[in-house]
Amino acid sequence: MEPDKKQQLVETALSLFYRHGVHAVGINQILEQSAVAKKTLYHHFVSKDELLLATLELRHQRFYQWLEHQFNTNENISPVDQLFDALGFWFEGNAKPLGPFFGCYFQNCAAEYHGPDSTVLQLCAQHKRKVRDLVNTQLQSCQLSEETQSLLLDGLMLLKEGAISMALVHADATVAQHAKQQARLLMQALR
Repeated sequence: MEPDKKQQLVETALSLFYRHGVHAVGINQILEQSAVAKKTLYHHFVSKDELLLATLELRHQRFYQWLEHQFNTNENISPVDQLFDALGFWFEGNAKPLGPFFGCYFQNCAAEYHGPDSTVLQLCAQHKRKVRDLVNTQLQSCQLSEETQSLLLDGLMLLKEGAISMALVHADATVAQHAKQQARLLMQALR
């Protein structure tokens, strides 16, 4: 039963941190919502920061698996379209494994925990690198030169990150479609 309590803590903390921000959420709020005793929390996590690291790992796994699934289920369209269609789906709140859209959890956490020695920032950067690698793998089907693929990948990552921020700030899911149009133009210019 104990592993369930640990998972319950991580799930609750992720939900609260993602919606409200890490610094805005206290341990007591997590305990109250998860219905877990403080002793159990500190049995699994020595600090709120350690709990935060567990939420980053869980969110990474969910996001990566979800995006990988999006690429694998829409193989009849280009990886560029797949990426931005998936983002649009997420922005609209239709990505069940990810829950409601409150921006990028990794961007949000990085904003709260910056600095060269921040483990949180390092995990956020690691997530972004892994997502980049996934997109790069998908781009191989476009049969581009190595240099062209690298330039396209750089542009796509900038468009993706910007689209996520704009979708949150403007509460506008159509940003994904605008970013997709820009990505198509970039791809045409590079060919």
